Amino acid sequence: MLNRLRIALVGCGPVSERHLSSWKNIPRVEVVALCDRHEENLKQRSSEFGIKRTFKDFKKLLEEVDCDIVDIATRPYSHKELVFEAAQAGKHILCQKPFAPTLREAQEMIEVCQDKGVRFMICENWRWFIWFQIIKKILNSGEIGEVKYARITSHSWSTIPKGENPPLLLEDPQSYLKDMERLIIYELGIHFIDVFRFLFGDANSVYARTGKISSQIAGEDLALIILDFGRMYGIIDINWCSRYRNNEQESEQMLIEGNKGSIILERQGRIQIVRGDGKISLPEYDWKGETMLKTHFRLHEHFVEGILENKPFQTDARDNIKTLEIALKSYDSAQDNKAIMLEKDRLLKR
Repeated sequence: MLNRLRIALVGCGPVSERHLSSWKNIPRVEVVALCDRHEENLKQRSSEFGIKRTFKDFKKLLEEVDCDIVDIATRPYSHKELVFEAAQAGKHILCQKPFAPTLREAQEMIEVCQDKGVRFMICENWRWFIWFQIIKKILNSGEIGEVKYARITSHSWSTIPKGENPPLLLEDPQSYLKDMERLIIYELGIHFIDVFRFLFGDANSVYARTGKISSQIAGEDLALIILDFGRMYGIIDINWCSRYRNNEQESEQMLIEGNKGSIILERQGRIQIVRGDGKISLPEYDWKGETMLKTHFRLHEHFVEGILENKPFQTDARDNIKTLEIALKSYDSAQDNKAIMLEKDRLLKR
């Protein structure tokens, strides 16, 4: 049985900093090697985190490095090949979201991991924000009764200029996003889809509308997604083309309506519970000190616990494919202007 995990990280771009910072602070974990096609990325992360062994060729890394885990922090188009190679080498895998551009590729990755007997978890961190963890506990307690409606809203200015400041998506290291034909749902909306599944379970259907405001991008920067859960409806309202720029420390807003009360998530991350008699309560937790890095730490800690103690993953690839399905079928719905039914059993029959 494993008692210490040796990790090789592939992809030394922007998100890798959060991965490596998380690994650094988790006991019984050591990052033993880095891999990236770009020498400057390797040098930067190697120097920053004191990791001496670096590779530009992933196959060579697998041949020469004794590791238990491969942490994939590259862009989605590269995931399938890396997952296949890691699984065939017998390595457990943590893979950055979205884990595939198509459901077929996602299914093939899941199957190869099952065939090779390796664990496969998707790095989907949004549910690990402290406010969503608190909201989950409130819902489980039954305090607001049966939920009938939920809405999450996130507006920012990533694709349009703000005064003299250029659009954030046109600046390195995010400039590659401007050429993506599938954009805000695939990059941001998928987080909120996963949050809805975490809080409310699986949806029956999805209906979506999309729009493009900025002329400097290929994909959509505005989307409205409606999820039908049977007993309730959920709405995801997102855009990157708002003239009002949210403070970087502010979260999205959320409203959840139950038959006994409501939950309000404010932009700053504070939660209000409004009961049927009008009384308002404020759960006590450190919402002011919450950061994106903390969500990654909790996620990575959960992954380590799952491997070392053989516990299930919350975002196992076999579950996260349902999140991916909703994101991808949102585009089908927007194109055809109709609701799309979702698979009851997402894993395809072999």
